[in-house]
Amino acid sequence: MTKKHYDWKIGEALPKIGSHSLAKHRILRRYIERYIEIVTATSSQEQLNITFVDGYSGGGRYASGRGTVSGSPLIFLEAVAAAETKLNASRPKGFRINATYIFVDQSSLHTEFLRAEIRSSPFSAELDRTIHIWTADFNDRVDDIVQAVRSRSPRAGRAVFLLDQYGWSQVAFRSIRAILEQLPKAEVFLTFSVDALIDYLSERSLEMRAFGEIDVDPGLVRELIQIKQDEQVGYRVLIQNSLYKHVQLMTGAPFYSPFFIKSPDAHRSYWFIHLSKHREARNEIGMIHWNENNTTIHHGGAGLHALGFTPGADVEQMTLEYLFDDPAKAMSRAKLTNQLPRLIYDAADTEIAPTLEQLFGLRCNDTPVVRELLEEVLLSLRSEGELSVVDATGRVKPRANTIEWTDRIVISPQRSFFGSLSKFVSSN
Repeated sequence: MTKKHYDWKIGEALPKIGSHSLAKHRILRRYIERYIEIVTATSSQEQLNITFVDGYSGGGRYASGRGTVSGSPLIFLEAVAAAETKLNASRPKGFRINATYIFVDQSSLHTEFLRAEIRSSPFSAELDRTIHIWTADFNDRVDDIVQAVRSRSPRAGRAVFLLDQYGWSQVAFRSIRAILEQLPKAEVFLTFSVDALIDYLSERSLEMRAFGEIDVDPGLVRELIQIKQDEQVGYRVLIQNSLYKHVQLMTGAPFYSPFFIKSPDAHRSYWFIHLSKHREARNEIGMIHWNENNTTIHHGGAGLHALGFTPGADVEQMTLEYLFDDPAKAMSRAKLTNQLPRLIYDAADTEIAPTLEQLFGLRCNDTPVVRELLEEVLLSLRSEGELSVVDATGRVKPRANTIEWTDRIVISPQRSFFGSLSKFVSSN
C-alpha cells in the first residue's frame, strides 16, 4: 500500500506542509488566475463554463509555521472567486464564472475533513451544489468525471485537472489519455516523483504492477535498469530523459512542461508536469516557472534542445541544475541567438513562412524558453535585416515591438553577407 505523505483526521492536528508543496500551490494559484484572464479576454463575454478537478484532494488545509494555509481544493475555490470579483469590477454587464468542482480522495478520513473544512468556509452554500466531494480512487471515476465535464461543455470540454499524487504510480496514464482524448480544452497538472521511481529500479522490481499503471513494460524497465547499472555519472538524468518522452507518448499530450520542484527538506525533486493540447498554455506555465525561480529547476542547458534529447548530449552538463533566474535567462537568450537562425531556415517554406506559434511549437517541450525570449531574439534579427515580420493579412510590421502568434517570420531576400542567417546558409 502506498504510504501517505499527508494525513487528515477530524479532531487531530493538521499535517505540516512542505516547502515544495507550497511552491506547487503558488504555481497552481497563479495558473488559474492567468488561465481565467486569457479565456475571458473577449470584452463582450459575460460568462464562463468550466470544471475544476482535484483527483487527490486531501483534507484542504495544512499547518504552516504558526498558522494554517489552504490546500489545493480551497485554492481552486479562492482563485476562481477572486477572478470573478475582478471580472465583475471591469465588465459593465458583470461576469459569472459557472464553475463546478469535483474533489476526489480515496480516504474517507480525508473527504470527511475536506467536507467539514468547506462547510466552515465562505463556500459552504455551494457544497453538494457546485462543489462535489467523492470518496473514490480517481482512476475508477475518471469516466464519470469526463462525462460530467462534457455534459456541461459538450464541444470544448473546458476543465483543469490537478493530479497531485504522492509517488509515481497512483495516476494511471490511461486516465490522462481519456481526459485529453475526450476533452479538447482540458489541461492536466501531474505530480510525479521520478526520484522514487528510479530508486525502485532493480531486477526485483521488474514485474511490479505499478509499472503497468504508467504503461512501462518489462522491456523498458530493463533498459532503465541497464542505464542505472552502467552509468556512474548522470544516470538519473539519462533515465529522466527516457521518461520524458514516455510520459508524453503514453498520455497523448502534444505539449508538456517537465520541470522540477526541489524539496530542500527531503533533498529530492518532483516533476510538476503540465500536460495540454495548446501551445499558449505551454507558454503560460513556462512563464510561471520563470517567476517561481527559487524552487523550480530543470536538469539541462539553456536555449533549445535543453533537456538532453539530442544524441551525444553532454551528460555531465545535463546533471547541473538550471534555475529559472536572471543568469539563466541571459544564457537562454544568448543560446537562442545562435540556435534560432537554423530553426527559422529549416521551418521556412518558399510559399508559406512559419508563424511565431509554429516556431514556438516546434521546440517548446524540450526547453525552458518562453515566447518572451523568442520574441526578443526575433526582433533583434529583424533589426539586423535578417528577417521581416508579416501579419495575418500579409502586411509587413517593420516597427512593431511585439510579435503575435499568427505573425509570419519571413527570411529577408536582401540579408547581410555577414548576418546570422547568411552565416548559417553559407555553412550548409
